[in-house]
Amino acid sequence: MKLELNSNFYLADKPKTWTSQDLCTKFRKNYKFAKVGHSGTLDPLATGLMLLATNKYTKLFDYIDDTTKNYRVEALLGFESETLDIMSEVTKNEDVVAVDRSDDIKKFFETKLGKSKQQPPKYSAVKVKGKRLYKYARQNKDVDIPMRDIEIFNIENISYNLNIVTFDIKVSKGTYIRSIVRELGEFINTTAIVNNLKRINIGSLSSEDFRLISNVEALKNDSYIESIHWSEIIGLKELKVKENQIENIRNGNLIDSSEFSSREKFAISFENNLVAIYEPFSEDFFKPDKVFI
Repeated sequence: MKLELNSNFYLADKPKTWTSQDLCTKFRKNYKFAKVGHSGTLDPLATGLMLLATNKYTKLFDYIDDTTKNYRVEALLGFESETLDIMSEVTKNEDVVAVDRSDDIKKFFETKLGKSKQQPPKYSAVKVKGKRLYKYARQNKDVDIPMRDIEIFNIENISYNLNIVTFDIKVSKGTYIRSIVRELGEFINTTAIVNNLKRINIGSLSSEDFRLISNVEALKNDSYIESIHWSEIIGLKELKVKENQIENIRNGNLIDSSEFSSREKFAISFENNLVAIYEPFSEDFFKPDKVFI
């Protein structure tokens, strides 16, 4: 038996001004996938890594092992805008020489390390009452924006050029860099917006990965793209099954607990394909959490 799932993970370099959905649409139409999803939205201003999943693997984002992200950030001091970046009308408030504020900038970065609460920008894809925040913002409607738990793991490679501060930052899933830059401006008694933003890592995947799909605009229908095996993405133990078990899994049947080495969720594979996720159901059995065949 050969399974034709046509489901995979891909690592792509999002072009500037494209939305995250633009990238998904490009891949879906280009390669005739039924469905393409992404892990971690990038703003239209931002470039860099996006992890895409096709077809049934779009159901796997909740099982990603390492969801940390690394960014290279350019913060423009003395300016402000509605979107907290240069993608909307920009107002200059004052001339700021970044290196003159270097002590305070470093102090701010030190205070941000670790776990904290963050308010997402009003122009963001966060949902409040089932509606994206940017839709409220475009309609000039006020809405209470809930705080989110975030973590900043490190900030390094800080440099200064005129009114721009450049730095690399590693953050937890769901962290908004525009909010961090806004807070930076407030801390040093000015305003600040994002001038450039590039995602350079998603977990262990980096911009140096040989499978990175670059120059997305030029992709044609017959352009070869290299996939990333699911085992590099999904942080679950694996149970390999035989062909005579496939029909039972397809039908969502239970699997005897004796086949599993521990009582936790497992990735079930057949001939290198991920066919299901199973989890403990009772002392004697595991049940399907997701089935992909």
